[in-house]
Amino acid sequence: MPHVPEPSELVAEKQVPADTLSSYLPRVDQFYIPEWFTMQFIANNMVSFTPLFSYGSTVISIERSKTALGFSIDICATMMIASILRISYYLITPYETALLRQSLVMIFIQLILLKTTLKYRPEEYKYENLRNVEPLSELLHNVWLEQFGVSRPHYFSDDWKQNIIKLSPKKLLRLFYKVIMVFVYKILKFFDPSYKRIFSFWQWNNDRIFWMFLLIFSSIQILVTLFISKMMNWDELAQYLGSIIGALGLLVEALLPLPQISILHNLKSVQGFKLILLVSWLCGDTVKITYLVFGAKNISILFFFFAFFQMALDFYIAGQYIYYKYYYSKNRHTGLNNIAEEIELQTFNPSSRKHSVGNSAAMKYGDEYSERSLVMENRDDTPPLVPMQGASRRSSTI
Repeated sequence: MPHVPEPSELVAEKQVPADTLSSYLPRVDQFYIPEWFTMQFIANNMVSFTPLFSYGSTVISIERSKTALGFSIDICATMMIASILRISYYLITPYETALLRQSLVMIFIQLILLKTTLKYRPEEYKYENLRNVEPLSELLHNVWLEQFGVSRPHYFSDDWKQNIIKLSPKKLLRLFYKVIMVFVYKILKFFDPSYKRIFSFWQWNNDRIFWMFLLIFSSIQILVTLFISKMMNWDELAQYLGSIIGALGLLVEALLPLPQISILHNLKSVQGFKLILLVSWLCGDTVKITYLVFGAKNISILFFFFAFFQMALDFYIAGQYIYYKYYYSKNRHTGLNNIAEEIELQTFNPSSRKHSVGNSAAMKYGDEYSERSLVMENRDDTPPLVPMQGASRRSSTI
């Protein structure tokens, strides 16, 4: 008599393929997608190693063009100083390991970029070829002379106090405003690579001074932090020092775009400045602000201020990039063509023909136009040449 399967046996037979498949799939997942390969792993490594691509492309571009013209060497100083400060801050207040790895990677690529930039540094960036900035005392003296019409007396003297007391509140505010603008002017000129800085900071002609400065700065910074936070265990002083280091690092990084803005403005060109570098700055600003708004807690208002300030400067560079790459050269050539057409019209105008020799526009825009005006005069004013005996007949046509 044939065996009739029980209902429980039928259920077991139906579950066999499912059990086999479920036991097989984890092996496939384990073989093709490791457990450590997660979205967080991808995001952390993208944050850590993005500087290799953004600044590495700049290194390749400088090597190919054999010149660092258009790239601000101050970017190397800014990013390395900010990264060293972040490492010091990590010794006091540990944060995400990915951000610490990013700082180490940033220092590595910036050292390569600095070496490449110094190798192909153009003559325009040498210290002796830079412009001088007016001394602070001279600027303040000019403000005083403009306000009072007399030379500035000694500070805190009776004449100085009497002149200040005589001012109305409106004029006094105007004087303070001009004095503040003088200090702002001096600060901005310090970040302008085309002007000489005090002690020729980061404009040294000797390349060894760059490396010595980085070595001394990083050594002192790390050793002082380790001494206070780890060796002496001064927790209160370490927290205070950490706050200073963190705020200073954000300030230095926020000022990163200023030298590049100045260089693009002076060159009126984006030569030597890579688009991927600008994109990485804007993406970094977006990630930083997103983290401050949604991920961080108990963040000081200074963090938000520096983050938005840096993003505003990066957007300004984006505007410079678009204008100088796509519009500036076109407008310049169009303007020159219009000038050339005006000169031609003035040259061929019969009413102004006799005055074309002294025409200022012809003298300003080259000898070609002045020669053309002389030709037009000779066509009507010069009498025809009379052929001389024994000489070949010449034509008076020019």
